[in-house]
Amino acid sequence: MWFEGNPWSEGHRIRTFEWVWGLDEQGALWFDPLLITRNYDAERMPPEPPDSDDKREWDSPELWSGYVGCLMEPLDYHGFPVATPGSPFSLTAAEPRVLTLDPLPEPPNTRHAFQLQLLGHDTCADHRFVVTRQPDGRHRIDWTARIALVYAGDEEYKYAFRAELHDCVPLHVTYPSEMRPDEAHEALAAVVDVPERFVPAVAHTRPVLSYARPISAPPARRWPWRSLGARRRPRSG
Repeated sequence: MWFEGNPWSEGHRIRTFEWVWGLDEQGALWFDPLLITRNYDAERMPPEPPDSDDKREWDSPELWSGYVGCLMEPLDYHGFPVATPGSPFSLTAAEPRVLTLDPLPEPPNTRHAFQLQLLGHDTCADHRFVVTRQPDGRHRIDWTARIALVYAGDEEYKYAFRAELHDCVPLHVTYPSEMRPDEAHEALAAVVDVPERFVPAVAHTRPVLSYARPISAPPARRWPWRSLGARRRPRSG
């Protein structure tokens, strides 16, 4: 993951990525991804640039390392809609699927899809989320967005990030608590082209539809678990 112009031009490794999906009461499909980087200084600690009138907080390795790493997750435990009954999301399509959300400029009091912990509690918008099927049936996700360092009092979107994620598969699909598993599977069939790949399971004590990879595909990459992800909960309304 790269933060444009920060002290680590080589970027930062991803510690955790969870491609969680969710169904709502209207049968729409949502993406609820969670992303956590490794510590900013995990690979190296760049030298601190000399003080100058034009030095920005963004340029300071010491400031970055003080905030440990980046966490980005859906605000209010939901991310963004990607499919509705009659307009499904395809896991088998060869062409990339481009999804956009929270465009700029934004109206006052916008409620963003994601919360961002970067250099404090900052803001991200103008997302572009590109899902591309790999030859093995898994997916590559290219995710970009603009950043405002609101924790430091700057509400302008002066900065940007880019995340490149390979070998991604859906983790599971959450659904409203009042739905039975068979009802959830029927609802999923209206918004996904391969509903047979999802089977009833349990995650964090709640029923979900878990993704069962195709036999021909290699095992999904095991992203290390971190307790920050345990705060997530299935969609309930």
